[in-house]
Amino acid sequence: MKPITRSILSVALGATLALGANLPNYKTLCEELGEIPGWSLTKCEGMKMVNPMMGEVVTAAKTYTKGDSSLEVTVVSGMQAMMMWGPYAAGTTIENDEALVKLETIDGFQVGISYDKKERSGGIVVRLADNAVLGGNFQNMDWKEALDLMKKIDWKRLASLFR
Repeated sequence: MKPITRSILSVALGATLALGANLPNYKTLCEELGEIPGWSLTKCEGMKMVNPMMGEVVTAAKTYTKGDSSLEVTVVSGMQAMMMWGPYAAGTTIENDEALVKLETIDGFQVGISYDKKERSGGIVVRLADNAVLGGNFQNMDWKEALDLMKKIDWKRLASLFR
């Protein structure tokens, strides 16, 4: 390999690794997801990855259950976060007898809500930063109950980890 090519690759790799160093560790995110009183939870799973093609990514996920109701929460950064936020970015609101899709601002955060009324299931996405979201997929509960459960997680603290 020519010295100039090696130098360019070294700088590019160094810049990529430096970006990755700015993200929190997935174990830190797992700690922030914490417990919800009265709900059982799974062990948190996550990862931190830096890839020259995809950029930097960190994820952490837990599932909370109570009876037949469940809420799976995931903190995601990078391209996957942008993909999760994409459906809400335009701010479109749709409501009919079967579904609800809307964007709200709650405690200073943009929150996208998708709800299947018949199935009593859906998803909630909280935009933590330009590169990070907190997502929640819920089953057998109203979207307002799922949102109340997600509010038990400190959104401001999570967001501060991505700045």
